[in-house]
Amino acid sequence: MKQFLLMLILVSSTILSAQPNSNKDIKNGSISGRVLDASLNEPLPYVNIVVKDATSKVLTGGITDNEGNFTIEKIPEGNIQVEITFIGYKTILKNETIGKGNYNIKMGDILLEESSEGLDEVTVVAETSTIQQKVDRKVINIGKDLQTAGATASEIMNNLPSVSVDQQSGAISLRGNQNVRVMVDGKLSNIPADQLLKQIPSTSIKSIELITNPSAKYNPEGMSGIINIVLHKNTQIGFNGNINVSLAHDIEPKFNSSIDANYRNGKFNLYGSYSNGSIKNFNRGRINRVEQQIFQSFNILDDNNLTYLS
Repeated sequence: MKQFLLMLILVSSTILSAQPNSNKDIKNGSISGRVLDASLNEPLPYVNIVVKDATSKVLTGGITDNEGNFTIEKIPEGNIQVEITFIGYKTILKNETIGKGNYNIKMGDILLEESSEGLDEVTVVAETSTIQQKVDRKVINIGKDLQTAGATASEIMNNLPSVSVDQQSGAISLRGNQNVRVMVDGKLSNIPADQLLKQIPSTSIKSIELITNPSAKYNPEGMSGIINIVLHKNTQIGFNGNINVSLAHDIEPKFNSSIDANYRNGKFNLYGSYSNGSIKNFNRGRINRVEQQIFQSFNILDDNNLTYLS
């Protein structure tokens, strides 16, 4: 009987020692407090409360309610940094430690002072292309969207309705017809249209007019229309230009390069271009020709009768 009681006591003590300490199981803590305006002493709602660890990694966070109160739970134990931020107020940083005997931290009233740094005025300006339909023409006002679509007038043309530019030859067509005349500020140019469009920077173009029904003064017979490029007045002062290089190789290499330069000063405008190309073609073919010879002979008789033999 004594042995049984001794064994029962040993088992009971083992069970009691196996029970965990409730204080040691607490791994998460919480912080709470109230945020007030330092000058008005009034609660500030919707203030951001960010909790970070010792390495500045964000652990959790929250915002204050209408009374300025906040409570953030499930914060891992250890050293933490509480960041309190609100637009127009100075940011406050507080270091706390969550651990044994200090799992529920009450931070009390936190006073935020207004920041002397004000926000600069921000003006957002967007320029988009617009299309105006007139009696005899369609006017496209060039905005930032088309200027960023290409560096030259030739690249902008591909983004205009009913206008296309051949990527290889640079030939421009209006409504599928290449018999189109290109003008700059209402004046004709002796430079071929494909070279002229490559010389004009997109940023210098104010608008493009598509004249699909030109009047008699333009001698429009046989033409599909006129494209008139209107430039900004005196916006591109000085020197500008572009260099184009292309290389293709199939059986033989093909190389093309061009340099376009333009100098503008007030009403004076000087421009020029230079281009060269090196193209080698390889052709192979076979021709079979069959020739048939025809032999003819004649016999002349005394009675002047002609006999034809073939």
